[in-house]
Amino acid sequence: MTTWTNEDGLTVNFGLDRSVKKAGGYTMENVHKTLVHRFTYADVANTDTAAVDGHDAFIPAGSVLVRAMLYVTTAWVGATGVLDIGLKVAAGTNTDDDGILSTGIATIDALGDVVIGDGALVLQETGDLTAKRFAANQYIMTTYDTAAFTAGEATLVVEYMNVEDL
Repeated sequence: MTTWTNEDGLTVNFGLDRSVKKAGGYTMENVHKTLVHRFTYADVANTDTAAVDGHDAFIPAGSVLVRAMLYVTTAWVGATGVLDIGLKVAAGTNTDDDGILSTGIATIDALGDVVIGDGALVLQETGDLTAKRFAANQYIMTTYDTAAFTAGEATLVVEYMNVEDL
């Protein structure tokens, strides 16, 4: 790599090396990754302990959930339904069935409604990062409480980071 100092006294680097990892910090791209999960009312069961088929998107082991957002693309219908969104492992065992969010029908009954995930698995402003790291790959699960839904579609956007990449 070649360097040159410009008129302002700043060093300009030429070549393929752009930055160096130093004790004081370094620049990383794509630290946060995103999983997008689209689903309909028909995908929401009373319980979900089914093993995944091996082709489902997952949040890798060693990751933590940074934030989550549910966006309603078709209004949900169900008089007293509560939508729970959580995570499970590949074998179907629940990690936390409402660990991403739990919301009643009133917040998802119109096109464009947005619900921000505030479940126990999503990082809050402070807390123990180590305790929130997943020991195994995690898969999205959707279930209902109280009553089943008869209509509705949504897109869940989950932002996570793999702490092991840092």
